[in-house]
Amino acid sequence: MPNWRQSDVFSPLEREVLEYAEAMTNTPTTVTDEMSASLLEQLGAAALVELTTFIAFANMASRANTAHGITSQGYSDSCEIPLAKRPDTAGVASGA
Repeated sequence: MPNWRQSDVFSPLEREVLEYAEAMTNTPTTVTDEMSASLLEQLGAAALVELTTFIAFANMASRANTAHGITSQGYSDSCEIPLAKRPDTAGVASGA
């Protein structure tokens, strides 16, 4: 979902969740107190813990799969919608 910022299909809360997920995945992480506080206010403590845990698990699984050489299962190969172009990542730390 490299173009989520340009898309108009996400609600303001969904945009905050996507920004939070992206910040958690950056190396080093870039989550701010303001991000956490806003999501805590909107979602509540239990949901914020669940969201954080899910993002952390997905990130860990992705990194472990990469380290073990596990590649895509090819689902996008049969999709008629072309993959979005990745944004320019110059100056951004690698997630690998």
